[in-house]
Amino acid sequence: MKIDRRNFIKAASGIALASVAQSLPTLTSLSSQAQRGKRKVAVFFEQTFPSVDGVPINKHALEVALDGYDTVFLGVKELKEQLTGSAFDLLITPYGSAFPKDSWNAILRYLKAGGNWVNLGGVPLSVPIRKGETEWKREVRQTAYHKKLGITQAFPVSTAEIGSYNANPDADGARGLVGEFKAEEIFEFYVRFTVTKDFPAEDGTAGARDAVLRPLVFAVTKEKRKLAAPFLQIDRLQGEFAGGRWLLANFRGVIGAKAVRLLAEMALQGSMELTTCTSFACYRDGEVPFFTVQLRRPKGDVEKLVQGDCRLEVLDEKERMIETLKVRLQGRGSLVLGTASLSLKKRESLSPGLYQVNARINVSSLSTGKETTVSHTTGFWVLDRKLLAGGKPFTVDENYLLRDGKPYVVTGTTYMISDVHRKFLFEPNPYIWNKDFAEMKQAGVNMVRTGIWTAWRNYMLDVGALNEAALRALDAFILTARKYDIPMIFTFFAFIPEQWGGENAYLDPRSVNAQKEFITAFAHRYGEVNDLIWDLINEPSFCSSK
Repeated sequence: MKIDRRNFIKAASGIALASVAQSLPTLTSLSSQAQRGKRKVAVFFEQTFPSVDGVPINKHALEVALDGYDTVFLGVKELKEQLTGSAFDLLITPYGSAFPKDSWNAILRYLKAGGNWVNLGGVPLSVPIRKGETEWKREVRQTAYHKKLGITQAFPVSTAEIGSYNANPDADGARGLVGEFKAEEIFEFYVRFTVTKDFPAEDGTAGARDAVLRPLVFAVTKEKRKLAAPFLQIDRLQGEFAGGRWLLANFRGVIGAKAVRLLAEMALQGSMELTTCTSFACYRDGEVPFFTVQLRRPKGDVEKLVQGDCRLEVLDEKERMIETLKVRLQGRGSLVLGTASLSLKKRESLSPGLYQVNARINVSSLSTGKETTVSHTTGFWVLDRKLLAGGKPFTVDENYLLRDGKPYVVTGTTYMISDVHRKFLFEPNPYIWNKDFAEMKQAGVNMVRTGIWTAWRNYMLDVGALNEAALRALDAFILTARKYDIPMIFTFFAFIPEQWGGENAYLDPRSVNAQKEFITAFAHRYGEVNDLIWDLINEPSFCSSK
């Protein structure tokens, strides 16, 4: 996944190392914020170790930034001998893309134990450094090490077009990073946070998501287009790195000690995820919107961190408050959850359109002892039949695809959703769809291709029995596309169609008839949508002739 979604530039353009250094003394007062029982922080440090694509910061600046923590500076030998998940709450690697090759196994063991991590600068773990007889030896840049962490590739992004930096409003603490760095080049990642298949017999299937990536700061062009993300937060929620929170300053340039402090505070909280989902992504007249909220923390004791109830705010399309709800989260260990629904009076006042649901809960900070806020936003539609049927139909002549009798030059993309990908109709979030479609419209995208690449039995387990929740999600998805007048191509199958108990996807009447019923259910439901194009199969492939 490439990071493609994501105000300070006037000030940032004048930042220099001297001005960053001036901010250091203001951090000494932060020691009083540290939680009783100091958190233990390991900082890799070798006096002559080379920095690659880095954000140069000296030992004194690191000491000031980490004032109040039990900080230990470890060399290559000490990393190998002392770095464990039980010994340290946080590891900081301050040399950008460079890392000590001889300590790789120790770093990997620490991260697999759920260790928290801050990497300052560059592409983490991409340039191995080993000690020669008289000097450090730099090896060729490579992907082998960071691929083991789910970072498959990295691509440099020039900062020449950046007009400002904006904090992600959904990331608590991110605002403090703006103004505390200057990026000369930003590195954006493709990531893969799954190592399993949901459906082993199906090609193209998704897998269990072991982590969540969240941009903390967006680099925005003068045209207000998100171009890059110089700070990333990765929460490892399950799998071999479960429990760890990784904060990556993935740029080359300058960073202030205040930013380092903030990154350390956020990382020390460990991985955590608040989610809010609605019973349906699209409701019909008179139906009751119902919400489920859950807070997960893989390292456990989540109930000890929760401070009070979760606050739900339901807003209409113009961001006017519809209702505020309090949800008591109950449970213990790694999960607490609760439910709520709109009141009868508010339900009856809902008009067709898109609604937003903001969830916020205060949790104890494990790094400062104070409270911090965890948030999540989702949305739902109330069916708008007029909008659904309002699209302009396509026609063709001997040369062109036409709309309104004029050639329609397609500038399109494949899109499902930027968080759960191919599971978008099972784990829908119309709030994210709305944001993404707005950005696509701004960028000139005028057609979207989406569909079902796998998991057909989850949509129709028995022939004729369609999953209504998934269809409601598709209702909401089409309504969102219609809102921005972006036509859609919907693909039913990829590679080899589902057999539904038959022996041959193309020849067995049992399979073919089931496929017909599957497609007919969709086509009948959306017969009034004028700008929806059906695509039967993505890439037809061979299957057994038996």
